[in-house]
Amino acid sequence: MQKLCLAAGVVFLLGLSSFTQNAEPLPAPDEVILNFSTEGDQRQFHLGELIPVKFSYRASIPDRYIWVSQNNKLTAGRGLEIACSPSAEPVSRWPLAASVDDKFGKMLNSQCGAVMGGGFGGGCADCDREKPLTAEALSLGPVALNTYLRFPRSDTYTCIASSADVTAVSSGEKIRFALLVKSNPVDLKIVEDSGWATSAAIKYAAAYDKLCRGDDVPGHHSLECFDIAARLTYLDTPGSLSAEVKFFDGRSHGWDNGFWEAIQHTSYPVDAVRLLTDRIQDPDVQVSTTLLESLASWELKIESPDAFETASPANYHSQAVEKLRKYVRLLGSRLSTKNTNVLVESAKTYRMFAEQDYCEGQPLIPKQEQKQVLAASGMRP
Repeated sequence: MQKLCLAAGVVFLLGLSSFTQNAEPLPAPDEVILNFSTEGDQRQFHLGELIPVKFSYRASIPDRYIWVSQNNKLTAGRGLEIACSPSAEPVSRWPLAASVDDKFGKMLNSQCGAVMGGGFGGGCADCDREKPLTAEALSLGPVALNTYLRFPRSDTYTCIASSADVTAVSSGEKIRFALLVKSNPVDLKIVEDSGWATSAAIKYAAAYDKLCRGDDVPGHHSLECFDIAARLTYLDTPGSLSAEVKFFDGRSHGWDNGFWEAIQHTSYPVDAVRLLTDRIQDPDVQVSTTLLESLASWELKIESPDAFETASPANYHSQAVEKLRKYVRLLGSRLSTKNTNVLVESAKTYRMFAEQDYCEGQPLIPKQEQKQVLAASGMRP
């Protein structure tokens, strides 16, 4: 009997090794259930309206399956995803993606072989949880469906959620493979109404201006401000974009309104570049290196899409340098008008880019011009 068990164990390990290499979750048994619903079971929404949804897990056989919040701990694990028919747009694939800036950095440095790149990371001190599933629902939400998807047009969509964050293997095991769980379908009727979108943008912008602008947002207003800002960004209209740029000042106010992310993800990139180019010249805006380089890269992307697709970065080195030089000079021309609380950081951005040579043997901005700009703003050259 011991030999038989050993042989079975070897077969199991070989099969598991093959699975981990393929990195595909296994289909969950029918007793594991993922429920997907809208809050209040509402099924009709305006295009761009916040859509609150809820998810819940349960299992008909208690304690056999475990929901793991840190799904990257599971082989082939992943979080919630929503797919719709007709197709909706995943938020992460909107026009002004972070990869644009990465490739722009490669263009700037292509003549000397250096590669610039960046990334964003985050952490959660209290989100590493594991919960055995029972017949009682483990509920998540409500959350905004808009954080996952953007509906491109008026239509009736059938949406299904799926995840691979459930396992049947206890936390003591070294290899824990994920189970793919699929939800019930949810039908959503999305209605386009430009009049509603316009009035909604005006209403949310007025509420944000009254309650949420400035450095001292009262504590009892913070959740309300998050909600107002989110509703404004989800509209994704020219009117909402204009309000987002108006309220964006490049500074940290102790909470994130999401406007910078919304501007990057807008469906109106040409308008975004135009509005933001004007906005960085205002006295109250703190201009960071990320903001300035993003504007230069977005403008180049709009004018020459191939630069960020199949073309070699070296082919667009000169254009990238000229775009960046244009925006650095624009910032320099407005440094002397900046408010004192944003001047120092904006001047650091100017100086950092102005001094770079990008492998061309001379600084982006001539030294004498740098001295004049900094002196005019009261900063030491």
